[in-house]
Amino acid sequence: MVKRYFSVIFLIAIASPAIAGQVDTIAHFDVQPLGSYSAIWGYTAPNGREYALVGVNGGSSYPGGTSIIDITDIPGLSQVAFIGGPNSSWREMKTYKHYGYVVTEAGGGVQIIELSQLPDTAWLIKSFNYTGAGGNIQRSHSISIHDGFMYLNGCATWSPGGMVIFDLRGDPENPVYVGAYEPEYIHDSYVLRDTIYGSAVYSGGGLWIADARNKSNIQTIGKIIYSGSGTHNAWVTKNRSHVITTDEIGSTPKTLKIWDIGNLPSIPSSPVNTFTATPADIEHNITIRGDYAYVAWYTAGIRIVDITNPATPLDAGGFDTSPVTPGNYAGVWGIYPYFPSGKIIAGDMQNGLWVFRFSDLTARTPVALLNPSDGDSLNGLTSANFRWTKTADQNADPHYYELHLFGNGFDSTWQVNDTSFTFTNFASLVDGSTYTWHVITRDEFNVSPSPDSSQFVYATGATSAGDVDEKPFSFQLAQNFPNPFNPSTIIAYELAELTPVSIKVFNLLGGEVAELVRGDYPAGRYSVTFNASTLSSGVYFYRLQAGQFSSVRKMIIQK
Repeated sequence: MVKRYFSVIFLIAIASPAIAGQVDTIAHFDVQPLGSYSAIWGYTAPNGREYALVGVNGGSSYPGGTSIIDITDIPGLSQVAFIGGPNSSWREMKTYKHYGYVVTEAGGGVQIIELSQLPDTAWLIKSFNYTGAGGNIQRSHSISIHDGFMYLNGCATWSPGGMVIFDLRGDPENPVYVGAYEPEYIHDSYVLRDTIYGSAVYSGGGLWIADARNKSNIQTIGKIIYSGSGTHNAWVTKNRSHVITTDEIGSTPKTLKIWDIGNLPSIPSSPVNTFTATPADIEHNITIRGDYAYVAWYTAGIRIVDITNPATPLDAGGFDTSPVTPGNYAGVWGIYPYFPSGKIIAGDMQNGLWVFRFSDLTARTPVALLNPSDGDSLNGLTSANFRWTKTADQNADPHYYELHLFGNGFDSTWQVNDTSFTFTNFASLVDGSTYTWHVITRDEFNVSPSPDSSQFVYATGATSAGDVDEKPFSFQLAQNFPNPFNPSTIIAYELAELTPVSIKVFNLLGGEVAELVRGDYPAGRYSVTFNASTLSSGVYFYRLQAGQFSSVRKMIIQK
């Protein structure tokens, strides 16, 4: 049941930029002026509307729970639902598909919230609990969700309070236990491509790094250890070359610490650099999107740090949401910078929700479908090139696309990094049938559907349709772009027929430094991104070997 909860509301629209003319404060919403707040997260609905999920701590005169606020229209913020829960000073939440998952240290397990009917309503589906050999999940300090797996951190009754892991992919309403990772108390975690980065805030702190490909048997890679640490949370840069840690407690300076992890399993012994906004303040949580880190710096407010080169972080601006005495555990709890619109939300522990814009975080453009056109007839083809417009700059705003093609007897989805895909499986389509396709944009935490879908009719006749069949292709290897580059570049190539393909990169001495492509590929046009963040500046060569065809080109890494 949804509990509608509206107290005194203050909405402030501030049009002027804050620091350095880069951060604009566009709205403030104190949904519970009598109380206090904890964590914050975001949810983007399939129709594009955007919502903030804000933890309300609860007290003797007001209830604790999760406030769901529609931030789509500025001005016009409104609380659309309030999901009651235990009173607690620590309330953390994440989203997966159209569900919200909320944990506290006050008991009750994991709240699973239905979000699919927003903005009309949201409701508590259940409070999920699990009891196993290690204990139960009644109380958890924080929660992480990545790639369909839920990680409960600091489970108080699961000694020593490590991570308990559940699979959400089959049935998000009924999580399935898959394993636990308990080297010591894990306060928070970030998981990227089956690598765990677990922050051990107590007993000397540090950051555990573990291989989670087998989640029932997680293997420790190593632990970053540093004097006086109280590691609170950590996030990985976009190219996975560095991890950045924060420290809430301990004797270590309260700085962002940037660690080079490009040579795992070799564990770095010292950071390549540190960063602080104001030395007297304590940093709390960090999140990263593209070339920027978004840091909740407690009493210093939000800070945005340019990590284009992680080894040389630069202050890119910020805003102090509630000036208080430096050093206090007060102010901003967390920041969520992942909305497709480019909005950034922050939760202040004393005065609630803030909404910002940052000049270097632009809104994504909705995908437009280009080819095949709606109503085309695809006749007698062996391949067809599906094309659409890009939604954002891949380097500044990392994302990927999912192409979904379905119809009579066929339903498949492909993950694509570029804005085109060559389809060759016409043998699986039914002659004379209509098929539908659309493209959605995904990143770590969000989904942006295309505004429309397109249809075509497949026929086995000999006539091709328009520019859909782009054959004949030839064997070609294009010059990488950009060139020189740092750290990433794109290599395009073309294949004339189905053939074994490999693309390798070599240094000046002829030593192989990377293999970018290996496998059998049909005729078509392709591209691959080469990330050279772990390589030194200099001249390199890349070679396409496609059957009997071979071509070599030169590239320059310039750091």
